Amino acid sequence: MTLLLCLLLAAPPLPAPAEPAAQAPAGAYEGAWPGASHQAIDVPLAGYDAGAVREPSSKDAWGGERDGKTPLSDRVASYQIKARLDPKKHTLDASEKLLWKNRSAVQIHSVYLHLYLNAFESTGSTFMREKGKTSLRGLGPEELKKQEWGYQELKKATQGGRPLKWSFVHPDGGPDTDHTVVRLDLAEPVAPGATAELEIDFHDQLPRVVARSGYFGNYHLVAQWFPKIGVLELPGERGATAPRWNVHEFHLHSEFYADFGNYDVEVTAPKGYTVGATGEEQGPPRESSDGLTHRFTQEDVHDFAWTAWDGFKSVSADWTHAGSPKARVTVLYPAEYEVSAQPALQSTLQALTYFSDTLGPYPYKTVTVVIPPYNSEESGGMEYPTFFTTVGSADYSPELPFVDFVTIHEFGHGYYYGLLATNEFEEPFLDEGMNEFWDARMLEARGDRIRISNSFLRRLGIRLTPPLSWFDFERLNGALRLLADPLADSSWHRAGSFGYVYSGTATWFRDLEQKLGGDVLARAYKEYYRRWKFRHPSTADLREVLSEVSGQPRVIAEFFADHVYATQGLDDRVTKLESEEALPEVGFTDKAGLRTEREQDAIDKQVDEAHAAYRKAHPEAKKKDGPGPYPYRTTVLVRRLGAQVDQEVLVQFADGSEQRFAWPKGERWHKYELTTPTRAVSAQLDPGRKIFADWNKLDDGRTVEAHPLASRRYTLEAGAWLQLVLALVEAL
Repeated sequence: MTLLLCLLLAAPPLPAPAEPAAQAPAGAYEGAWPGASHQAIDVPLAGYDAGAVREPSSKDAWGGERDGKTPLSDRVASYQIKARLDPKKHTLDASEKLLWKNRSAVQIHSVYLHLYLNAFESTGSTFMREKGKTSLRGLGPEELKKQEWGYQELKKATQGGRPLKWSFVHPDGGPDTDHTVVRLDLAEPVAPGATAELEIDFHDQLPRVVARSGYFGNYHLVAQWFPKIGVLELPGERGATAPRWNVHEFHLHSEFYADFGNYDVEVTAPKGYTVGATGEEQGPPRESSDGLTHRFTQEDVHDFAWTAWDGFKSVSADWTHAGSPKARVTVLYPAEYEVSAQPALQSTLQALTYFSDTLGPYPYKTVTVVIPPYNSEESGGMEYPTFFTTVGSADYSPELPFVDFVTIHEFGHGYYYGLLATNEFEEPFLDEGMNEFWDARMLEARGDRIRISNSFLRRLGIRLTPPLSWFDFERLNGALRLLADPLADSSWHRAGSFGYVYSGTATWFRDLEQKLGGDVLARAYKEYYRRWKFRHPSTADLREVLSEVSGQPRVIAEFFADHVYATQGLDDRVTKLESEEALPEVGFTDKAGLRTEREQDAIDKQVDEAHAAYRKAHPEAKKKDGPGPYPYRTTVLVRRLGAQVDQEVLVQFADGSEQRFAWPKGERWHKYELTTPTRAVSAQLDPGRKIFADWNKLDDGRTVEAHPLASRRYTLEAGAWLQLVLALVEAL
């Protein structure tokens, strides 16, 4: 999900469940496969307290590294789905064949499925209850009206023709009225290494477009729409020490986590409707009395989404790049946003090249980009494998850079969410934050700048914000001052803004890149992708790759301990700068063994005479600040009020000279006392702007004389925030 949506996510704390997370029984049946123990098997569920992982996964986790292997992924969960859309009732009737492989060494008696659409069933869902306890806007209508709610209903589930019983469970201790996770009790247990085949009939009532999915008019964005099996994690995978089901309720800020597999999906929609979807369409659609049936297939993905509308226009282009198959890029867009179609296409092509060069090859043959029509913005800015939605702009204006950014961001999820497939429930920063960082990195490499504006003020000729670099923009949105939550925490267990997951990650890891220097971090991320693609890396797995490739394990360990697993903020500052002539002292002095006493009047006269004599001898000398008969004493006091990082202090003098000092970690303050021929004019921490995570960069420097730069900067930052607020208000 894009940062544009999450700029509004400064929500109050979400409540913990009223009771401890329920651990529903997972097939605690007597009996087992031949040769195994006859003790009852109970596979637990990860619950509300699940979060960031600290122990690295084993080398063989998720089937081991996939380099050079065919198939690309382990193909644990595969789906054959046939669905018919009724665009008037906004319903789907569908059948699903699910093939699921038991990778564990234990017999499995029950499996767990996500029914994500039930998040929009009523105000009793976990999603809606959490939404109701926040001031959050921007994820959908404040109140869905009659016939605008959505749900998913299981009609039938069988295994080998035998009907299965099911019941709703609440792994995170959510309300009984939440129906987003269901347990199926199997008719026949699945032995280790065996594959279960389940047949499921289901009915979807799509909601009015809300939080990633739904309809508006004849437009339909169909996502998280089929019963989807959870992930069975094994020992050595994401910190697991025994088999466990990872299948959380659908929370307000959570997204998704699933196993890789193959998808073969048939979608029937009326004639005249354009259908776009994950994967490649297999030949022309088949005609029937129900309309046209489109068949899409895609191997080695972990999700499937599609759209259908009779108002789409399209533009396409082919992308070719060494190491990757040729990919067809298609943008589906409404007529009112036609001006955004080519920018979205070009942004996708550029992102394909950048991510392929900096992380690794793009392995698929299609990319489908959807620009939702007006009044359907809530389905924009969302990612699915080979398929994503962006945003549109009606005129060529300063908003188009946001079209560019959102397009790049949502494509980038194809790597972090799609190919690396991290757990967005428990470790959302590994996708949202890492992707945000890599997007900003791409835009910085292009030399892009952003100007925040809105159409109302633009018509008046008012632009309050100067061009900002993308990392400056991330820093402004980073919520770096009062850190309530670690980056590496679950999507629901947060007291502060969820936007910190995005911009906070981008800012901190930008600083880490500066600290490591050169292309160290770039090489580490390329190795991270190579090693973990088509698997499910954790926070600890990223840490280990960075440590190994950088050759600086202590630096990486401290960075993760302070800023990823914990909430160590950063605020270094220059608190004092004084620079005055070192004049003779009042009182007694000892000269040639004779003690004499000097009074202030005598000293003043001596100083005046010395200055006059110096100017006469040096007519070119400046009267103020320059060299004179007396040297200057300068005092610089710097302080640390948060986490400790290595700093540099730059002191500049009136004659253009400068002195630099290293201020290493280990001190809360340091005083520099200098004696120089000329007066100091300024003192500056971090003169190279390598440290963006300092929540207030304005106190990083001081001048001896008052300078308007700080007040101008405050004005510009205030103007930027005002413009942002106005732009968001206008969009509501």
